[in-house]
Amino acid sequence: MRLVPTQLLATLRRIVAGPESLMVAMVVALVEMVGPSSLDDVDDIPWVLLLPMLLMFGCSMARYRSLPMTTAILDFAVSVFHRLRGRLVLSLGLDFHPERSPRLPPFTGLRRLLVLLVLAAFVLAPAQGVLREVLAVTRVRGLYTFHVLLLGVVWSLLAAGIVIAAPAVILGVLEVLKRRAALEGASRVAAVVSILALVTVLLVSLDAALGLTGCLGVLAFACVLPSLVHPVDPPRGPWLNIAVGRTGRPRTARLGEVVRDVHRLLALGAFAIVCVLAPSERVSDALFPVTDVLLRVFGWLAAWLFTGGALLAIAEFNRRRRLYDPAFERSRVLWAIPGPEASALDLERAAIAGAGWRLVIDDRMPDGDDADLLVGLPRGLVPPSTVPLSRIPPAAFLVSDDPGALLDEAEERDKAERATLALERLLVSARPRLGDRGEGTFLVPHCWLVVGLTRDDDRGGLDRPPALTFGQSFQAVLGTRLRRFLYEVMARSGVDVFYVEDAVTPEQVGEVLELLFERHIARTEPAEVAEHEFVGVTGVRVVLHDVDPEGEGIAGVDAHVTRNAISRARIMIIGKDRRDDDDDDGPPESGESNDLWLRESLRTVFDGLRPVGSLGGGGAS
Repeated sequence: MRLVPTQLLATLRRIVAGPESLMVAMVVALVEMVGPSSLDDVDDIPWVLLLPMLLMFGCSMARYRSLPMTTAILDFAVSVFHRLRGRLVLSLGLDFHPERSPRLPPFTGLRRLLVLLVLAAFVLAPAQGVLREVLAVTRVRGLYTFHVLLLGVVWSLLAAGIVIAAPAVILGVLEVLKRRAALEGASRVAAVVSILALVTVLLVSLDAALGLTGCLGVLAFACVLPSLVHPVDPPRGPWLNIAVGRTGRPRTARLGEVVRDVHRLLALGAFAIVCVLAPSERVSDALFPVTDVLLRVFGWLAAWLFTGGALLAIAEFNRRRRLYDPAFERSRVLWAIPGPEASALDLERAAIAGAGWRLVIDDRMPDGDDADLLVGLPRGLVPPSTVPLSRIPPAAFLVSDDPGALLDEAEERDKAERATLALERLLVSARPRLGDRGEGTFLVPHCWLVVGLTRDDDRGGLDRPPALTFGQSFQAVLGTRLRRFLYEVMARSGVDVFYVEDAVTPEQVGEVLELLFERHIARTEPAEVAEHEFVGVTGVRVVLHDVDPEGEGIAGVDAHVTRNAISRARIMIIGKDRRDDDDDDGPPESGESNDLWLRESLRTVFDGLRPVGSLGGGGAS
């Protein structure tokens, strides 16, 4: 029983012994003797800077000399960091089948922290300035070292919030101006400076008129704002799979819910910080001028960021998502150039609208995302257009019993042809220059969160660098209307991701796609595809494989390395037909249980995920 206390005492004796402890004691004695004579926290600046400078000096000297106290502090900080990382590490994946997974509880897994902050806000609101009172009480001899340490933590927290919020405000203004106003060069800089100047004047005026009490009111409104204005989500997936902590269970959540709850969490945190440091009647304002300046800048920046800035960001997010996310339904547009054909169609506008189409008559040529079909010829030569000319004469459309079916088939057949050619060109750019090494390319053209092609390189290694998308983006190559067509095809056929082996040529992939598109246009039943339907493609073996989230990681490997493999998808593996030779490289045969390589490869898809707007051409503005 005496062994543990004896070891503890020996460890403490080793840490506090030596010249290092003597130096620390001298510094503490100096702070305790000189510090209490300071008039305000301006005089505390040297002491707040001295302690971290001593720690950094000790860290640099620890490499050359034995400094047990510094080493113990570093070991403790590292152990705390690793424990926090183990509990807070966030793993993300795509979930194309959210109906198979339990939904996250309210607040998408952050409920406990959010509820704790809400309760803290209700408790701290009537007791404003409690931390300021603690700072004032500790400004006495014997507690002054603690006062300096606590003041340093407070200043670091406020400064970190300012450093994060200020660039966020600037980048938000830049992004909105770039997308909405399309300003460039000096005009964009002038617009940004003008907007920031107006925001600064507004915040300074509010601070002068309302003070930190008004700031708390604005932050309280910011905590409620996510329930009133929030990001939009399409009715179907893909959603996100989220796992918090190394042993956390992957669960699915909507992207909009995640953004909303993070917004509320950050607003509550800012509210709590301002509340505990707000001026108090029991503490003289003259004691903390530096703290007051930092607090006012932090509070009003947070108030703007989580109200006006958040409204701008959410509005821009919703606009871009509705424009570019293929999961949202889009109206089908029949574009007509003024002329006899357009005049005939105009007389039948009601019938066209009844068939589910919107008729637009304009003398300019449409862009790729402006329309689905183009009717009529402009005067002179026909300029190149990404919108195909309708192959149906208006007369045939008008006399048909089902005019909508004619337009629908013409649109889908043209889009199938254009999508096949575009995807073949993308795959040509992705083919390796060193021959087939049993690797491949992930193709997810219908998902808004996937920017472009992602390679599965060195599929056996776990220490490879994060995979990056390369080549042109799907948005630039396909446009939203083609991606919407691919979304409908893949949703109906039950395919979420294409995996194309390098041994398969783009032309062979085109043949597979043609079969997939043809069965969609013909509305073949059953809707979901089967492997035997692609037997006729020479030299190709198609395997349909369901991948579920990896719940426990890989044995013997650090969990945070493998917990990224938590996507849920049905993958169509387009591989080389190896049934007639001895080459056993490549994906597993249908029915094989070892899908570890596919799980590990699928995680590379998410490494390059980010919402896309008009990355490259082909986007409506």
